[in-house]
Amino acid sequence: MSQQPAAQNQAQQAPDAARQDGWDEARLEEAMKRLKLLHIKALASADAMFAAFMDSVNEAQASIKEVTDLMRDDFSSEVFAQAKKRREEEPTGIEPWRYYDHPDCSVKITSPPKWLTNESPTAAVTGEFFILKSSKSSVELLFSPAAVTDNLSRSYNTTSNRTRVIKTPGGDIRLLHIKKRGTVPKCGDCGSKLSGIPALRPREYSQISKPKKTVQRAYGGSRCGGCVRDRIVRAFLIEEQKIVKKVLKEQEQSQKKK
Repeated sequence: MSQQPAAQNQAQQAPDAARQDGWDEARLEEAMKRLKLLHIKALASADAMFAAFMDSVNEAQASIKEVTDLMRDDFSSEVFAQAKKRREEEPTGIEPWRYYDHPDCSVKITSPPKWLTNESPTAAVTGEFFILKSSKSSVELLFSPAAVTDNLSRSYNTTSNRTRVIKTPGGDIRLLHIKKRGTVPKCGDCGSKLSGIPALRPREYSQISKPKKTVQRAYGGSRCGGCVRDRIVRAFLIEEQKIVKKVLKEQEQSQKKK
């Protein structure tokens, strides 16, 4: 009777061991993820890295050779020679093409537009006006680009009219006018900067309270600590001199009485 239960236990333990040796689907998926990670993290061998480096070098050399061949061919040499010749003939520069004379212009015009009457070769350079005539025979003056640029260069660009490009919370670009900054208050005696008084403009000083206009210290006002100390010492010395003079005068009077 005792041999039958032992045989049954061995028969039950055999399938359990087989189940433990076999992996379920979740464990197999984790193993595949780990293998993929190791495949990504694995570094290439030295031979593969050197081969990739040589391929990139060969591609760069091929592109450089293509550019040099393009610059050294017969047509490029003719273009460079013609440019050098024109540069020698026109050392001050060549007159630029109008938009309707350019070869790439889609609209071909045989004569200049009728509405552009006061257009000269030097108009865009000297900043002259363009005269625009409408159907109602009214004349309107238009600034040339050079004139607009010239006006911008001569703008009121001082410390009181400086600007800065900012971006608003809504995403718009605006030009912020920066006002002139207030200068730091200085001592009236030595000219050093006073600490404790804000640097404001005169209009702002007229609107703040009186304690903020002066230094918060004894004998403050508009003087620094060193100058205040010198003034106090000078005042004490003057008082001491007065006392010494008074004592000397009393001593002289006492000697005369004797």
